[in-house]
Amino acid sequence: MSPNTQLLLLAFGAVVALVVLIARFKLHPFVALIAVSLGMGTAAGMPLGRVVQAFQDGVGGVLGFIAIVVALGTMLGKMMAESGGATRIATTLITLFGEQRVHWAIMFVAFIVGIPVFFQVGFVLLIPLVFTIARRSGLSLVKIGIPLVAGLSVVHGMVPPHPAAMLAVGAYHADVGRTIAYALLVGLPTAALAGPIFASWIAPRIALPAESPIAAQLAGGGGAGGGGGGVPRDVPGFGITLFTVLLPVILMLGASTADIALDAASTLRSGVDFVGGPIVALLVALLFSFWSLGYRQHFTRDQILKFANDCLGPTAAILLVIGAGGGFNRVLLESGVGRAIAEVALGSHASPLLLAWSVAALIRVATGSATVAMTTAAGIVAPIALATPGTPTELLVLATGAGSLVLSHVNDSGFWLIKEFFNMTVPQTLKTWTVAETIIGVAGLGFTLLLSLVVGCAPRERGASELSAQGWIDVTATLDPAKTPVYEGDAPMKFDFLKDMRKGDILTLSVYSLGAHSGTHIDAPMHFVANGAPIDQVGLDPLIGAARVIDIPDSVRAIDSGELNRHDWRGAKRVLFRTRSTLRGWMDSAEFHRDFAYIAPDAAQLLADAGVLLVGVDYISAEQFGAAAPRTHQILLGRGIPIVEGLDLRPVRAGDYDVIVLPLKVRGHEGAPARAIVRKRTGN
Repeated sequence: MSPNTQLLLLAFGAVVALVVLIARFKLHPFVALIAVSLGMGTAAGMPLGRVVQAFQDGVGGVLGFIAIVVALGTMLGKMMAESGGATRIATTLITLFGEQRVHWAIMFVAFIVGIPVFFQVGFVLLIPLVFTIARRSGLSLVKIGIPLVAGLSVVHGMVPPHPAAMLAVGAYHADVGRTIAYALLVGLPTAALAGPIFASWIAPRIALPAESPIAAQLAGGGGAGGGGGGVPRDVPGFGITLFTVLLPVILMLGASTADIALDAASTLRSGVDFVGGPIVALLVALLFSFWSLGYRQHFTRDQILKFANDCLGPTAAILLVIGAGGGFNRVLLESGVGRAIAEVALGSHASPLLLAWSVAALIRVATGSATVAMTTAAGIVAPIALATPGTPTELLVLATGAGSLVLSHVNDSGFWLIKEFFNMTVPQTLKTWTVAETIIGVAGLGFTLLLSLVVGCAPRERGASELSAQGWIDVTATLDPAKTPVYEGDAPMKFDFLKDMRKGDILTLSVYSLGAHSGTHIDAPMHFVANGAPIDQVGLDPLIGAARVIDIPDSVRAIDSGELNRHDWRGAKRVLFRTRSTLRGWMDSAEFHRDFAYIAPDAAQLLADAGVLLVGVDYISAEQFGAAAPRTHQILLGRGIPIVEGLDLRPVRAGDYDVIVLPLKVRGHEGAPARAIVRKRTGN
């Protein structure tokens, strides 16, 4: 049995074990996820210490964002519920659409709200409406809730400017505007099938408990009759309530617009990006709600504080389960399951659209992450697709996005989010959320294939200019035993001639002996990650594209999170650090300097969590010399982020560039020397 087959069988067995432990033996999902994650990693051959570390990293990586979003969003939802704002919006929607069609209204609202925001943000913003509408209309929570998550999920996977979709746009070299237009044509009917239509059929077949702790908090006691304090009060107006709930959406949409319209160095863009980040946008909206839905409705400070405290209690168990799901996801990734699936899919020789969908779907099923599935699949399929004449690249984005949404199950943190908020059992969540996600994936592919019949042969604009060397700057350190530094303890460089015309031979023939990490080189995941990809399996996507060169002052040795955040790095997919090593010319000096600038682990974690594809440094290691553990390498390489080290950045200054950095394709090894070139970006 091949190693890939063994990994796939282990992953399948782990999923089955989770379902059995939770559904049959009634083991708490948090405990079951920890036990199965550790068992899966151990069985896959990961070092025991690394299994635990991978699980911890996965929990931290998920909760670092989701915990804050859920907490802020739940408090905002509580303010809407207690003030009667959710009741006001629910009543207005029921009046406009009618009770029997309100689930269609929720789908369209989710589709619109979800375009600029993350799935989790949109969910916690709109879930109070679902609870309130279900309570007031008497309709099933499933009938109202499934259209909500279907609308959010479709835009999360298919519609730019969502991060995964934007990465796929870049990988396939698709046109953003055309991709958005096609995504709307495909996404709306897909959301309709998976949302209102499917929900109407499945709702009568799902019996939920009469009591739900979260629903009790977010359906609220607000309204004309109450407000949490027993004091009669009028509900807030529809306009102010709608503005409050849409405020984070407006702020995030403003940030997306600024990223397109303003220069990367613009102070205004930095400010708008800061306010438009999901966490800051939710915080601003929550603070605004304390006035618009709190003080304005005559709540006291003590009452508002009580609302915030009361609503956080029921979220504790939810966050633990979501975090454990993220830990399971990370163990699957680091065990090599995603890579095994990609290799199996590439042997199918399917059409690019079907291949993109299949690779994304398989990685999604194995790892549980739509973002990982979409970005990984795009990197794998892009070289094949670009070599296939007539492939509509915008439709490749949609096919990849549709595949990345298929069959969400117990290894997906979203699965547990839906389960806990809707107070469903695991089998009920599989019958509702999992089926809805699968309908999205299959219908999204179907509508994409139909659209390809119309637009597949449409004329496309091509650049008229011929590719040339103009503008490109070589930032590769010259390999010279007399002048190139060698990391302490690494193999020395030895260059010689087997034949030399200067000595009378009829040809000149050279022989080189050097370490894989000599001069400008790339570290592949295999360097510090068990079962990590070797250098010959590093895809082209992270190695070619837009990059940002960041100037670090000569006095700085540790590029930690504080130093990193003093610079404009967010939004860059490839980050190259120009440090004291460049200023002192150390890549052109044979002496090895131990006091080179390095990337601290907390900064590496920030870069990895932000979805950076490539990290580069201007000396022969990104890790602190003598560090007790190679955490920076483990964090970046563990996320599949190659590291280019030993760049000679003396010819360039801080700013945005195009970069191409290509390593020697050495089979089965952890690194290789590379040639790196950059070109100043003058536009998109």
